[in-house]
Amino acid sequence: MKRIVEKYIFDPELTSGKMVFLTGPRQVGKTTFALNWLESKAVSGETYFNWDDPAVMMEYRRNPLFFRNIIDEKYTGTPVPLVFDEIHKQRGWRNLLKGIYDTNREKMNLLVTGSARLSLYRKTGDALIGRYMLFQMLPAGLPELAGDFSFVLNDYAPLTDGNNIINIARKVKIGALEKSLEKLLVFGGFPEPLLKASPRFLRRWQTEYRTLMTREEVRDISRISDIRGVEQLVALLPSKIGSNLSVNSVSEDLGYNHRTISNWIEILKELYLVFTVRPWQRNVIRSIKKEPKLYFYDWSILDDAGTRFENMAAVSAQRMAARFTEMGLGNFEVAYIRDKEKREVDFVLVRDNRPLALFEAKLGAPDDMSNGRRFSEMLGVPFYLITARGTKAEAFPGNCFSIPATQFFMLTG
Repeated sequence: MKRIVEKYIFDPELTSGKMVFLTGPRQVGKTTFALNWLESKAVSGETYFNWDDPAVMMEYRRNPLFFRNIIDEKYTGTPVPLVFDEIHKQRGWRNLLKGIYDTNREKMNLLVTGSARLSLYRKTGDALIGRYMLFQMLPAGLPELAGDFSFVLNDYAPLTDGNNIINIARKVKIGALEKSLEKLLVFGGFPEPLLKASPRFLRRWQTEYRTLMTREEVRDISRISDIRGVEQLVALLPSKIGSNLSVNSVSEDLGYNHRTISNWIEILKELYLVFTVRPWQRNVIRSIKKEPKLYFYDWSILDDAGTRFENMAAVSAQRMAARFTEMGLGNFEVAYIRDKEKREVDFVLVRDNRPLALFEAKLGAPDDMSNGRRFSEMLGVPFYLITARGTKAEAFPGNCFSIPATQFFMLTG
């Protein structure tokens, strides 16, 4: 399965002379992507080094010039492609990378892949600043499953014009994509269960993945000793999807203090198990200002079809925002809007602290667009109703538009 990140991760305008860091959830396909990249460069696995393999570290300790010798041997005037997988698990990995980069930057293209710790450590000041560009690989979207990237937006500008968007969306043929959308909705965006499409395998995979994340990964990046408490939190959080996340309420449910629950949620975010979207309040009268909404990267764990679809839409929006940011188009984020009268729109796409478009994800096609129309007028941006069972893209009064999910997800990527 081809991944969209391939289209821009090695853009020379962005990454020339830099190491490329690729982070994201465990088992999302980073290693497969890296090996496919090496194969496309006709070096296959010859320059792939997994630092979970003790032999790699032993060779480096035996001879600190081990990688330099490999690069010199394979260098023929064009940079040698190399992959370091999970190097962040090694002590002193940042200085190790710095040394390799500073002495070989002209002769190599280095891709560094990893998950939680790689993403976590980049947030702190370190010796690698200015030497790398970081990208994310998130769970797969509809274009990746369908193998068709021809409709994926490479610029945010079309989203600001609803008439333009529905004209683009209408070019997407719904019939051929309905089964792919249903498959994605049921099995999630992680490649192994998605491609197997087996309910039995999915249930086993979910159990093993949850155990991996809560017992091994939590211990790897934190000092949390109460793993049972974290497991209880992970079991509780699916019931909070789609509503404002009250840490106080979760604390009362589980019997832990507010600070502990907040810390655990932050750890789960670092692990790419969950993410949150904050309420957008600028230019919104009587908006709520504090409580975020929480979603899982693996929406297949959710039983309710409507909640699962909203969660899938949230990941799609996150993936689009990350892509636009990583392509150098601005700083993008996904937020949501809710006022004190409980009028709400699921998502607002924001660029450089300015809203661009509103999105609402629904299984059906509700007749009432009053909330979307209200906030659209307030912010001066289009409102898009994304319907899982929709059959045609339509324009409505008040800068409002209804677009079938199959068409819209082919645009967002």
